[in-house]
Amino acid sequence: MADDFNLASAVWLHSIATPHATAIAYKNQALSYEQYACRARDLAERLARSPDWQERSIKSHKVGIFASRGIDACVAMMGACWAGAAYVPIGLKLPQEKILAILATCELTAIIADEEGAKLLTDTVLAACPKTLIRVDQVMLEVDDNVSSSGHIDLSLQAKLSEPLRVAADDLAYVIFTSGTTGAPKGVMISACSAQSYVKTIVETLGLQATDRALETCELSFDFSVHNMFATWQAGAALHILPANLVMNAVKFARNEQLTVWNSVPSLAGMLQQIKALQPGSLPDLRITVFGGEALPQTAALQWQDAAPNTKIFNLYGPTEATVFCLAQVFSCDAAITAGRDFVAIGTPLGGCQAMVVDSEGSEAPDGTTGELAIGGVQLAQGYLGQPQLTSQKFPVLNGKRWYLTGDFAVRDQSGVFHCLGRIDNQIKVSGYRIELEEIDVALRQVSGRDLVGTVAWPIVDGAPKGIVGFIAGSPIDSAELTVALKQKLPPYMVPNRVIALEIIPLNSSGKVDRRALADLLKFEST
Repeated sequence: MADDFNLASAVWLHSIATPHATAIAYKNQALSYEQYACRARDLAERLARSPDWQERSIKSHKVGIFASRGIDACVAMMGACWAGAAYVPIGLKLPQEKILAILATCELTAIIADEEGAKLLTDTVLAACPKTLIRVDQVMLEVDDNVSSSGHIDLSLQAKLSEPLRVAADDLAYVIFTSGTTGAPKGVMISACSAQSYVKTIVETLGLQATDRALETCELSFDFSVHNMFATWQAGAALHILPANLVMNAVKFARNEQLTVWNSVPSLAGMLQQIKALQPGSLPDLRITVFGGEALPQTAALQWQDAAPNTKIFNLYGPTEATVFCLAQVFSCDAAITAGRDFVAIGTPLGGCQAMVVDSEGSEAPDGTTGELAIGGVQLAQGYLGQPQLTSQKFPVLNGKRWYLTGDFAVRDQSGVFHCLGRIDNQIKVSGYRIELEEIDVALRQVSGRDLVGTVAWPIVDGAPKGIVGFIAGSPIDSAELTVALKQKLPPYMVPNRVIALEIIPLNSSGKVDRRALADLLKFEST
């Protein structure tokens, strides 16, 4: 199996070595590695028998997944991998026009849907779908009749387990579409080699073990899920899926499930702190915490350390285009903190990855100089599906080597640690001044004492921002006092015109503060 790059291989191997170990737990259900492998294999065989499958080259197979967070979604995804196809998760909250755009781009061989996903398959969507449609929650599996009252499968089934189809290093493992908030969705193509390299590196970096019980908080369409699922299964550990309706009870869930590994965006920790669910010592079983997907405030890291005194906190950074995460820093009392922003620095590259800060000409910037963060190495995506021009633009060759330009401002300090300074596209111009919204967010956190905050440009007149509005989570506080405090930290042109307190700050499907939703609140208010 040395050259096997199929993401399903780890599940297959564990189904043989530790067949009765738990692979997935969701609500009151659980699948052992043997049960999980059987279901994935059964689904893969069904895909392979479909007429469309026979007519295409194996390298071109892409399977769309319309499924909500849960066991069925995992089986659907793993079945596609087992069959040697690339899986393409399609977010269930996407508007129909974006779903149609994704379908038009992908040329899928098949679609697998669960009960919730099937609701999106309107006549219009079905007209754009491939002929092969499979309801994963309705597949009758031959293994079901062999499950004993204890939930274990008869060991004689081992002989029926065929191994996942071999795939080459440059075959596609998955395609994940970015949110596309500024235009059409972009399909990021990740190769089998890039995915396997990340999974093996991160398992070693974190020290994951077969006895671990890891948290899953993400939908398949958010690439953080790649980390949560495949790192857990690579280690032979158990993935415990947090139901979407229990997010507010995540601490209780972690305690009840005796989780040892926490995976989430920092905003979830901020929300738990906001509702007073995160008390000192409340998560004693956690030994590993992975925060990623957005900046980690130092205050949030300190509060988490109090709540989970036995955990090691990893702050991970990475764009979808570099296979989940590519830089890391362990948080401790002497961890590097980004000056003026109070964020935990994003650290140094993982094994197999490289990073540098480049200027506007694409040349490497000296340490201490702000520029755009570029990522290189084995984890780079193949590019954007069906968009060769955009691929060339975002994945340029610099000094004879291929890099990805992240669109993030960054700086490397004198010790070689990287600091992320926010999105380039979150830079706006108000009254002639260039303003970074993240910088205002930092000041809002500091003066309000609340981690969940967000700022948006508002109002927009003739396409240009004329002011700034800030939002903070929780009960209202004295806005005049807050404004005075902000003026001590920010120049006058960066001080928000208004600061609005919301009981709950809206988060997007990735769990990050949703600036678009905040802007929509202001639009609704003005109508």
